[in-house]
Amino acid sequence: MQAPKLPTAFGLFRQRKLRGFDYTPRYYDPVEEERKERIERARAEGRSAASTRHAELRERMRHSWQREGGDRANVMRLVVIMALVCVVLYYIIKGFGLVDPSAWPT
Repeated sequence: MQAPKLPTAFGLFRQRKLRGFDYTPRYYDPVEEERKERIERARAEGRSAASTRHAELRERMRHSWQREGGDRANVMRLVVIMALVCVVLYYIIKGFGLVDPSAWPT
């Protein structure tokens, strides 16, 4: 059984949408028609040229992003970062006096 639709049917506080008027005058302008046709032809020709240029650019970028010996560079970067972290930690520990070098066994 469905609830009655009385409250929504009246809609006392509901605002109604404004009724719009969309008038577009129609007239023929041969100069504008010719211009539109030339633009469409230029776009069609430009798309084929642009698509080949786009493909060439994509291929060059793909080639430039691929580095030879990338694994070795990543390992070296990791080693340098770890060394810097160790140096910083050494100076922090030494600065706060957390390690007593005289207590180390010899």
